[in-house]
Amino acid sequence: MDHPVSHTRIRHRRGITGVATSIVLLIAGALGCSGMGTGDDSRTVTIRFLQNKSEVIGYFNQVIAKFEAENPGIRVIQDNNEDGFIPSLVRNSPPDVVTRGWAYASGDLARRGVFEDLSGLAEAGRINPDIQSLVAEWGLSEPDTIPALPYSLTAAGVIYNEDLFEEHGVPVPTTWDEFVAACETFNAAGVTPIYGTFREPWTVAQGVFDYVGGGTVDVEEFYSALYAEGGDFGPHSPVTFSNTFADTLEKMDYVLSSSQPNAAARNYVEGNAAFARGEAAMYLQGPWALSELANANPDLRVGTFPLPATNDPADTKVRVNVDLALAIPVGAKHPEEATKFIEFLFREDVISAYNDDNSAFSTLSGARAPEDARIAGLAPYIDEGRFYQGPSQYLPPAVPVEGNLQVYVLNRNGEALLRNLDDDYRRVAARNANRGTL
Repeated sequence: MDHPVSHTRIRHRRGITGVATSIVLLIAGALGCSGMGTGDDSRTVTIRFLQNKSEVIGYFNQVIAKFEAENPGIRVIQDNNEDGFIPSLVRNSPPDVVTRGWAYASGDLARRGVFEDLSGLAEAGRINPDIQSLVAEWGLSEPDTIPALPYSLTAAGVIYNEDLFEEHGVPVPTTWDEFVAACETFNAAGVTPIYGTFREPWTVAQGVFDYVGGGTVDVEEFYSALYAEGGDFGPHSPVTFSNTFADTLEKMDYVLSSSQPNAAARNYVEGNAAFARGEAAMYLQGPWALSELANANPDLRVGTFPLPATNDPADTKVRVNVDLALAIPVGAKHPEEATKFIEFLFREDVISAYNDDNSAFSTLSGARAPEDARIAGLAPYIDEGRFYQGPSQYLPPAVPVEGNLQVYVLNRNGEALLRNLDDDYRRVAARNANRGTL
């Protein structure tokens, strides 16, 4: 997707109506939008930067200090109270710049015109179009608008113990059959193939359903067809979970059966500790686990590969999410200064340092690969645009996908899992259709 880059101003959106139509329960009224002024007659303009990740507060404090030194007329206050965002919209006093993980909830706000269109910023033209499209997948208020600029892309795959792989002569698998062969080799040697932490249902969603489902189903195409059904979705719809994900069940069962016997009773913290001790060869987790593993065992040698869910290596893709995106809310009081701050954050040295520090991938076209060798195995897939957003992430919050998956872990009834997902989604889709929302 090509975007204009000839000017460096946001495209202001005035008089937005209907913003609060479907978020009335959240903000209890219309989301007013007046013209966006730059007005502050004092010599120093103060902008508020709502940053939602507690683990990078210190990093952004350093970045802000550098920005303020180069821009003495602008002061940036870092605000980490994400719960205050919706109330700030009600008061028509939103922050000037926000960071968000961009998924269903952010897309819901974007569809309702909460964020400015940033397609006119030069930075929009520097972003990898394949990565920018991940933002669009969650919905836009108008075609070809850009409600947010993706800043950091995290990729999750199979973390593997390099020493155990070398000791048992197991190559990194590139097909499903090779993955099965690896598991069989480890089993025969008395090594647990996969460490499961299924007591926490999010790990089932991310590491079993998303990896296998995303590797066998065109996730975006499936959900586009699902959403298009609206309130008419039912058992006879062209696409359902039951008729689309049925072929994934056998492979999901295999992943579960290749985990340790007590996987359903172990949580994420216990999994990190156990994997760091060498109790399994593989761990279906994302880069957020790498620092925990290193803290537990500094000598642990690990790499990461995407789970191959078919026997054609060309089909293999990696699960990703836009971990951090930058946006300017409609009604921000200092859009010019906010734009200048965003331009600074997208400087090559600033964005690369952030992603290197967080074992993530830069969103810029032609960006160098991350310096972290532990995720180097995922880099070619990012470069080639071979990635997907997890199927568990596309469902409305009212659909208890994680709860359904945890039940599936316990009873291994895959048909019931898919039937329950169909039934739960049908109820939510019908209710939302009656309300006039997605």
